[in-house]
Amino acid sequence: MNILAGDIGGTKVLLQISRDGEVLLEQQYVSANYATFDTLLSEFMAQAKHAVRVACFAVAGPVDGGVANVTNRPWQLSRHQLQQQFSIPDVILINDFQAVGHGIATLPECAIETLQVGDECPQGVRALIGAGTGLGQAFMVWSGQHYQVLPTEGGHVGFAPTNDLQIELLRFMQLNAYRTTYEHLVSGRGLVSIFNFLRERNPGLLSQKIAQAMGAQDAAAVIARFALESGDTLANQAVDLFLEIYAAQVGNYALNTLPYGGLYIAGGVAPKLIERIKQGGFMASYRDKAPMEELMLNFPVKVVMEPRVGLLGAQQVALCHGQAEASNKLVL
Repeated sequence: MNILAGDIGGTKVLLQISRDGEVLLEQQYVSANYATFDTLLSEFMAQAKHAVRVACFAVAGPVDGGVANVTNRPWQLSRHQLQQQFSIPDVILINDFQAVGHGIATLPECAIETLQVGDECPQGVRALIGAGTGLGQAFMVWSGQHYQVLPTEGGHVGFAPTNDLQIELLRFMQLNAYRTTYEHLVSGRGLVSIFNFLRERNPGLLSQKIAQAMGAQDAAAVIARFALESGDTLANQAVDLFLEIYAAQVGNYALNTLPYGGLYIAGGVAPKLIERIKQGGFMASYRDKAPMEELMLNFPVKVVMEPRVGLLGAQQVALCHGQAEASNKLVL
């Protein structure tokens, strides 16, 4: 049985066709190069030349009634339309962080970096959070035999500054938007906004090298690179403030969910900044939750280092669905 798995994001799309665990075709696409997801999928399917029995697409955005909208890309996916247009008998649409939840179970220990051991409960609630193009969140509850992954749009809650510098940042953000969310700051574009705020605050710190590089390349990637490799003062300040805010929201989510089963930090940003995260400031900001500092020590906190975890999760959902359908037909 051929299955199609997809991880659909605002920046990139990963598509894979596999059969019995063997990958037949896998491709990555730049989302901005396609006006619609249908156009992108048509290109992939023409190259694949494999009939697909079941497909699961993990979408970075809300899924409702068989329709999904990509939050940071003007794309809409319709389950029924995809079935008909591409002759796929079964199409499943799930939130991208639902896919992350399913994908975590497939990962080896080496793909997980532990920041805090905590006091893990084998069937406790698991929380998932991760910055990339946006800020995804989900949680997992034990249903008796397995975990059920429940999506949220918690990345869009309002930003709550925790010190004077962050209050200044909020005012800076409000010059261009009536409402500032955590996703506006804890994301790739959020790192750029934080850098621009600090640049305006300290214009003498801006180097021509980083300014030129940001004009020609992905700005967030440039800031991270200059902070980690070149020791640029402004870039370092931006990354530090970014991680301080990121950690605060991770801690907020821990208080919301009480994740004794583990709090997993996924997304594309954390693995790239893992050495800075491990220096201690990140976890200090995470634990800064008076009067709940002691409680914050109880939760296992881990970073997912595997960038394809969403794709692996979508593959698992498609495979399980296909096997269940085949089993039902045999019973009939």
